[in-house]
Amino acid sequence: MWNFFGMLSDSVPTVYNNLSHPALRLVEDCPSFRICPELPDLAWVALGIQRALHESATGRAFLQTHGFDWAGCPDFSHYFQALKSPRRLCLLQDLNGLLARHLNAGLPDELAMFPQLENFDLYAGDGHWHKAASHDPTLDEKIYATGHFYALDLRRRTLYRLATAQGKKEHDMHALKRLAKDRLRQGAPRKRQVIYVWDKAAIDFRFWHNLKTTAGIYFISLEKENMTLAALGENTWDKTEAINHGVLHDELVISASGIKLRRVTCQAPDTGEIRVFLTTEMTLPPGLIAHLYHRRWRIEKVFDCLKNKLNEKKSWATSPSAKAAQAEFLCLTHNLIRRLEEELAAKEGIINQPDCFRRAKRLDQQKAATQEAGRAWPSTWDTLCKPVQYSVKLIRWLRTSIQSRLAWTTALPRLQALYATL
Repeated sequence: MWNFFGMLSDSVPTVYNNLSHPALRLVEDCPSFRICPELPDLAWVALGIQRALHESATGRAFLQTHGFDWAGCPDFSHYFQALKSPRRLCLLQDLNGLLARHLNAGLPDELAMFPQLENFDLYAGDGHWHKAASHDPTLDEKIYATGHFYALDLRRRTLYRLATAQGKKEHDMHALKRLAKDRLRQGAPRKRQVIYVWDKAAIDFRFWHNLKTTAGIYFISLEKENMTLAALGENTWDKTEAINHGVLHDELVISASGIKLRRVTCQAPDTGEIRVFLTTEMTLPPGLIAHLYHRRWRIEKVFDCLKNKLNEKKSWATSPSAKAAQAEFLCLTHNLIRRLEEELAAKEGIINQPDCFRRAKRLDQQKAATQEAGRAWPSTWDTLCKPVQYSVKLIRWLRTSIQSRLAWTTALPRLQALYATL
């Protein structure tokens, strides 16, 4: 393979190679790929992955800090011109789509234990905001934060950019309504159904009803306190099935505008908290509806990783294309780390055991609280035993290993030591 600044070579199995190779080998397969001798697309993608990984407050700081590690660092103007290129943004979108299809074939399906979900693609959706770029223009004498709307695959925890926010601070529903149905279906086959789990900001009954009837797209969210929904009757459901433990009601309701919805009321087994869920999906067990919303928290954990572990708190540039490219690079980097973490566990047997122990201890405490309160334990909660975000130890190991150009076999014992002792 072509050598990126002396850091990528098939003959040298480095940490950098293992991380980036699944994406870089697909660059030339993208429809938007072009030959660019001054800064090849392959090098540009590799630069973006490195910038997402390294803690650099600005593009200049990134090039000045890490440029001397490479044999062909671009100058500032060329780097920023490439970053705002609409064609290269299309390349990134193509690449993320290709990589996701490859990863979906290899990453474990974390919802495979529920046969009821076999014909569903499932996503948690939300918006994430960070500081404006250094030279962003003012609007009404104020500089507004940059926002993007993302979807997290709840089966494999891969991340996708849905849209970049427009204007001052675009609302979730306004952004969703701009998107084509095909974009929301994320390439799902025609007869396959899609569910989005979103917080209260995405409640628009008419919008989701239309998506259900025309595109096979459903939603799950929480009921707002001021909603007026008339109950039409209780649905039939198996109260003895462990998956439904904690369900108090499963009702058919109707909105003031005449949209029929399903309302599921559940009680948390450990704390006793009552939560009320709304959905346009009418067939799944009510306990599974509640469980899917519970898993929505995973996208918040991903945002925490992007902000506090990758330290991505600020826009890279001012143009809309550059802002969107940053979000695409963050998705790409997150997905590569997700794949690497799975490879470390499955092939190398390296697992962050302290995090696993902490999660197991937390689950035991929840079971004890449930038993003490005399409530039944939902079987769905047993599937929440794995940690749902990569650790800062892994990110620091990646940064150090890439900076030092460590061979894969040399770096693995260091990661084991990090997990075990530090």
